[in-house]
Amino acid sequence: MEMKPRLEEELTGRTIDIDQFRKEYCGGKSASWVRTFIFDAFPETNYENGGWCMFPHRTAGARKTIILVKQASEWMEKNRRRIDWSKQEELK
Repeated sequence: MEMKPRLEEELTGRTIDIDQFRKEYCGGKSASWVRTFIFDAFPETNYENGGWCMFPHRTAGARKTIILVKQASEWMEKNRRRIDWSKQEELK
């Protein structure tokens, strides 16, 4: 029997919402910042494209954004340097 690392085991099958994701993985950036500079900038994060984020933008029939923790954690670890953390949201 293959032993999985404890952290991997704890993340497998878990989901979180965008609020928890932005706090734990994005240094507290706003939800709109995460949607713009991660979800929109990297379409591979979208579940429909094989990624880990379901409903990156609220649409009819979708209550909220759902993030697959294990896959998101792995992607963030590999791609953290590709994200431009210094970008600012445009004020509307």
